[in-house]
Amino acid sequence: MKKTYLIEKQLAESFLYGQLELYKIEFSNTGNNKYLEVMNDLNRTINTFKKMDEAINKLILEKNK
Repeated sequence: MKKTYLIEKQLAESFLYGQLELYKIEFSNTGNNKYLEVMNDLNRTINTFKKMDEAINKLILEKNK
């Protein structure tokens, strides 16, 4: 079964935010900077993902004009 872009996007976002929350918990429990580094990487990935989504949405709007 082929999933639409919006469903795939939502699944990816949920995964990234879930991972970020897990690392926040681990960091707060341990204070280990390794978790902080991963959290920063996840934040960068989430921001990149958002920018890509904006670009895709613009292309979709242009295509549908």
